[in-house]
Amino acid sequence: MGGSPVYLDSVVIPLVKGPKILDVGCGFGKWGYLCTSNYWQTDSPIKGARPEIVGCDGYEPNVAMCRNNGCYREVLQIVVPPLPFESESFDTVLLIELVEHLTEDKALALIQEAKRVARDRVILSTPNYLDLREETSTITGRNPLDAHLSYIDRGQLRELGFRLYGSGWTPGSRYLRGALRRVGMQNWYDNRLRHTLSSLSYGLPMVADNVIGLWTRGSPELPAQPAQERN
Repeated sequence: MGGSPVYLDSVVIPLVKGPKILDVGCGFGKWGYLCTSNYWQTDSPIKGARPEIVGCDGYEPNVAMCRNNGCYREVLQIVVPPLPFESESFDTVLLIELVEHLTEDKALALIQEAKRVARDRVILSTPNYLDLREETSTITGRNPLDAHLSYIDRGQLRELGFRLYGSGWTPGSRYLRGALRRVGMQNWYDNRLRHTLSSLSYGLPMVADNVIGLWTRGSPELPAQPAQERN
């Protein structure tokens, strides 16, 4: 739909597998570019291969930008779900910072569509907290699809068969930052401690700013739990 935090890059790219990649909600084309320039950092890259990346987005100015960046084989303007592709037609399907832009029923339907289209895996990322907001102005204009409409929590993702990773560390409340500033420790916290805590969040998704989910074909889905029992 738009941009995504830079701290997702080092977690997402090593999870990508195979040269045929579908980037759903391709936004400004960041993941098409990274999958091309850093293909050698993906999971089991094929020596000498150039990835074949297809993008799709519902906002026409984003589609135009991605068509011009040279990283995508094809870019389609479609509003998801569904996905107009054959089953198991891509090695990896990316849903990066996308599901929160859909209502919950459409987000869950899109996840199932991504699983259908993926030959090997689906990689998803989403804020790790309730972050509802209205549409915003972006570098390609005011995108009506950029609003945050839902929150898919970690419990739901686990039930859907995703293995979870964390990325990023919330900077802290203004009260904490105010206290650190008063004792002269805000720069130390921002420049040193936050980096360490962000690294720890990879294996502790409950404390991360964003959660990243990896689904691989054959992953079992767990029985759904009542919302109050999810964590």
